[in-house]
Amino acid sequence: MNFIAATVELRTHSTDSVSAYGLDYRVADAVVPASSGSNEVRLRLLCYNREGAKLSAFTNWKEGKRALITGNVVFSDDASQPLDLIVSTIEPNIPQDMYCNQVVLGNAFFGSDEIKERKNGQLAVKIGTTLDNSDVTTWLFLETHESRKSKLNDRIRKGRPICVQGYFREYRKEGDTSPYRAIVASDFSTRKEQPRTNKNPQTNGSAAGYAEPDPTPDY
Repeated sequence: MNFIAATVELRTHSTDSVSAYGLDYRVADAVVPASSGSNEVRLRLLCYNREGAKLSAFTNWKEGKRALITGNVVFSDDASQPLDLIVSTIEPNIPQDMYCNQVVLGNAFFGSDEIKERKNGQLAVKIGTTLDNSDVTTWLFLETHESRKSKLNDRIRKGRPICVQGYFREYRKEGDTSPYRAIVASDFSTRKEQPRTNKNPQTNGSAAGYAEPDPTPDY
């Protein structure tokens, strides 16, 4: 599971519901704001289509306004598409200059043994993420400060599972259809591979004020 808590700016609402991951959702296009449009993280927000406080807040959210969203991020094998964010909670009553972009990437693995050094002093390593019931892998970069080079050298091994805490960063060059996508890590940990299990299925939308949790998406 990949968790995000972020201040998100609404661009457009869809008037229709869509079927995704085995459930029915209301949809909106949004971004995690940045200093320029080329650096915004683009999102497709999916809010479970059931009457209640969460859906009401979602559908009454005004275009151009920010809200604090928590939920699960689902990657696509098409990097040109926005990230899917399945909404767990939404809080629209926030200061409009508030900024938050915190991510925990829980099902990633090293895609390479090579550590690259960026001009800005950041280290970059290719990582992948694969959903529990899919063979499709999405690739992005882990970026971290050079002060973590020793830890990275000790832990890196192609295919080794890794959990990353940080924030999403995207950059789009003019004319490119797909962004450069990275998670800028404040910390990371490695773990032994564990057999996949469905003993503890995840639920969404159980924050205070929501009558009942959403069904578990099939991803």
